[in-house]
Amino acid sequence: MGASMILILGEFFFPPGTNHFLPIDWEDHWRPFQHHNAWQHVTIIAFFQLSALVDLTSQAWLAQQSMKLEWEATALALVVIVLEMVALIQHRNALEFQLHTMLMLPAFLLVLVLTIKVWAPDQPPFWVLRAWLMLGSGSWLLVETLMLHAPLSLQPWQADSPVDLAFVTTFFCWLLGSGVVVLATVYGLCGLWHHCCSSWKRAPGAEYQLCPLGEDSAELEQFRAEAVLQDEVI
Repeated sequence: MGASMILILGEFFFPPGTNHFLPIDWEDHWRPFQHHNAWQHVTIIAFFQLSALVDLTSQAWLAQQSMKLEWEATALALVVIVLEMVALIQHRNALEFQLHTMLMLPAFLLVLVLTIKVWAPDQPPFWVLRAWLMLGSGSWLLVETLMLHAPLSLQPWQADSPVDLAFVTTFFCWLLGSGVVVLATVYGLCGLWHHCCSSWKRAPGAEYQLCPLGEDSAELEQFRAEAVLQDEVI
């Protein structure tokens, strides 16, 4: 919350002495709009702050956490970032256009994944896909900032260079591949730890066994009905 407020204040009043708060120039007879870039960035930040407030409310104040509500709020924030990016890439040079377009791709896919998760929450592949897209979009946002404002080579990227533009796409593909490697590494280490830890602490004879209830058992049907009811509540 505090970080988002700092970002919003920075958009309006940084560097010191500037003021981008008023969206309309009241001194001009035609009352034109102004500071559209600052207001676009603030709109994106505000919707992500709203998503964070929904998460906090769901986890701390509601009687039962609502994961679907949290996913819907995150999806709304991502829809806003896609719409604002469409406006931001207008009248930009080729480098900024390509960087922003690369950010729009994982954001749009995340909207689709989160929307599907609302209707089909118990699908582990979508959990993995969501984590991968979140990792990719967040990392690319950092890379985009470095490319535009603080390149590691200390030489600015050339918007009119086909070679520089080609490497933007190449770096984005490398970033997506790195996300797969990170997720696979984390999953492998967690699986190895779980296997080793469970083998140390496992009681003698504590193994998984087949359910003694038949497929047509009334008790098993009751368990299934309770599970469906619990999913609907969540």
